[in-house]
Amino acid sequence: MVSRLVILCLLGGLSACQMPADTNTARYMLAQGNTMQAREQLRELAEAGDSAAQVEYGKLLAAQQGADPAEAMVWYQRAWQQHDYRAGPASLRLFKRYQGSMAFGEDRARELLVPLRPRESEEDLRLALDVVALYPGAATDQQWQEWLRLYRRSCVMECYFETYAGRYAQHKGDIAQAEAFYAQALHRDPRAVEYLQDMHWQNGTPESFVALMQDLEGDVSLDGAYCLRVATLIKANATTAEHDPSVMRWLQRAADNGEPQALSEQLRYMLSWPNFYSHRDFNSKVAELMPLDPAVATFFRAQGDMQWAWYALRPERARDDLEKLVSQGMAQALMPLGTLYQSGFLGEADMERAVMYYTRAAEAGMAEGDASLSSLYATGRGIMRDPIRAYAHKEASKVLLPRTARQESDERLILPESLQPAADQAAEKLIAQRRRWLEEQFHVAITY
Repeated sequence: MVSRLVILCLLGGLSACQMPADTNTARYMLAQGNTMQAREQLRELAEAGDSAAQVEYGKLLAAQQGADPAEAMVWYQRAWQQHDYRAGPASLRLFKRYQGSMAFGEDRARELLVPLRPRESEEDLRLALDVVALYPGAATDQQWQEWLRLYRRSCVMECYFETYAGRYAQHKGDIAQAEAFYAQALHRDPRAVEYLQDMHWQNGTPESFVALMQDLEGDVSLDGAYCLRVATLIKANATTAEHDPSVMRWLQRAADNGEPQALSEQLRYMLSWPNFYSHRDFNSKVAELMPLDPAVATFFRAQGDMQWAWYALRPERARDDLEKLVSQGMAQALMPLGTLYQSGFLGEADMERAVMYYTRAAEAGMAEGDASLSSLYATGRGIMRDPIRAYAHKEASKVLLPRTARQESDERLILPESLQPAADQAAEKLIAQRRRWLEEQFHVAITY
C-alpha cells in the first residue's frame, strides 16, 4: 500500500517534498509514468543492497527495447546471490528475447530450478512454474503434474493455474486443451496472451491470434502492462507487414493506464509507418515523453529528425543527439547513427563511419547491425562488394534475432558454389562471436 506521504507528494507535485527511497513508491511512480524518478529511486535502493529493488531495477533496464542486457543481468545476479529467486524467471524472460537454441535455454532453466523447493514453499512452487512456463522442457512430466496439482490445491490469491496448465498442454501437443486453458486466463494474465500467440505462430495460424485480440479489445478492465503486452505481440505477429491501427489503440490504452513504456512504443510505431502519422503528432509525443525520460525522448527525436517522409530533416541535430547518447552508453543509438552516415543527409555519405557504427551495433548484440552490414556488402553501395562477408553477416544476424522475428529472416543468400566454403567458414567465425556475446551476457544469471 502506498503511504500517505507518497500520495500527498504526488498530489502536490514531485518537487513538493522529498520522498524517501522505497520500492513500492518507485513502482507507484512507474504507474504514474515518472520513469526517470522511479529509475533513480530503484537504482539507489539496488546499490544499497535491496534485492527486491535489484530485481525491479533489472526489469526496468530490460524493458528498454534494443538495450544491452548486460546491466540488467548484473542486477539479477546480485539479487540471486541474496537468494531472491524472483531474479531467475526475470533473467530467463530476458534471455528468451534472443534466438538461442531451445536446448540452450532449457539448460539455463534447469540450473535456475536447482535451489528451489517447490514441495516445501508456496513461493518456490510459483517460481518453479514461472521458470518452466518459459521453457516447458526444463521439467519432467512427473514434475509438471506434481507442481500443477500442488499449485491448484494451495493457491488462494492471484492464481494462474490455467496459464500454467495451458503451457503444459501446449508442450504436450494438445493444442485444443491449451487454447481452452488460455481462454480462461486471457483476461487476467498477459502471459496467456503471449503463450497463445506463440502457439498460433508455431502452428502457422497467426490470423487466429489477431481475431482473438480483436474480441478482447472491448475489455475495459485490462491494465497498462497488459495492454502494452498485447500491442507488442500484435505488432510482432508475423501475418503481413501492414499497418495495424489496433496497435496504436492498445498502446494508447497502455499509456492512459500509466504504463511507462507505452509512449516510447508509440513513437517507435509512428516511425515505422510515417505515412500514417504526422511529424506534428510525433513531436507532441516526444514532448510528452521528454520530462519523464529525457534520454529515450532524445533518442526518438533524433530518429524523427531523420525521417525523410516527413520532410522535416534536421540531420545535424540528430547527429549531435545520437553521438551524445552513444557517449553516455546508449548502445541502441548506434544503429540510427550508422543509418545517418549511410544516408548522406549530412552531405556526402560516409560509408566508413556507417560500417563502423553498424559493426559496433552488431558487437553490442543487435541483429540489425549484422543485417545492415550484410546488405551493404551484398549490394556494394559505397563500399567494395563482398558476397562472402554479406553471407557471413546475414547468418550471424540470426543468432541475435528476437524470437518474434519474421520468417523471411531465415532466408539465406545464394552464392556461387565456388564461394560457399569460404562463406561458410566466415559465417562460422562470426556466429561463434555472437554466441560468445550471448554467453557473456547471460551466464551471470545462473552464477551462484
